[in-house]
Amino acid sequence: MNGAVLLLTLALLGPPSRTYYWRDANGQTHITNTPPPTDAEVLEPPPPPGVERGRSGHLPNRQDEALGGQGQVVLSPAQLQAWEALDQHLAKARAGNDQRTLEAVADSLIHDCLWGNGLWAMLTVPILSLLLMGLMGWWLALGVSPGLRAPLVGGFIVLGLAFAHLLLNVFLYHPQSARLQQNLELLERHIGTGRALRPERHTQMQDRYRALHRAAEPTAVPWHFPAEVRALRETVKQVMVDP
Repeated sequence: MNGAVLLLTLALLGPPSRTYYWRDANGQTHITNTPPPTDAEVLEPPPPPGVERGRSGHLPNRQDEALGGQGQVVLSPAQLQAWEALDQHLAKARAGNDQRTLEAVADSLIHDCLWGNGLWAMLTVPILSLLLMGLMGWWLALGVSPGLRAPLVGGFIVLGLAFAHLLLNVFLYHPQSARLQQNLELLERHIGTGRALRPERHTQMQDRYRALHRAAEPTAVPWHFPAEVRALRETVKQVMVDP
């Protein structure tokens, strides 16, 4: 399980600190936190971001044609190798009926899509916006009559809430939604079965992606997106166990 999580992290986010990526004399690839042997071939780790659309110099996923050609995502050679290694790991877990590993990989991938690569820091943007608007309202209220101070501060707080909601959607929910769909569509092609998802499962995933995008719109209430993420997580687990 630890190997699968590390491969996913490398595929999505690039190398963590003090991680070594190397190939031994037998051609076996290793990912370790200790220096490789002196006779090992040191490899370049997958560069961030882990998944990009249409960037020149990337190689197409070799499984696209065999598994139905979903999407236009392309991977660098190192990223492709990491995803294929994950595909093999999931195939072994599936052969051993290891449901815990299948679900844990889904959880790890979703967590990295939501918060990896520094995306967690975007939570501070709407909070700071709300605090700034409240402070501005309080400062302006000092110069008006006492009867107008409370409405003025309240108005600025309401305005701050609206602005914070907009920033939350733009800087957090939209990037999270895009990363989730992009990487989970890749997972559909590296799920360890060697074939595409059943049509009803693929439709189920597409419905969840569309619901997630709608929840990321500024017109949606702010708690709608986390609820859709929870629903997506449960659907992905179901798909992982029974694709």
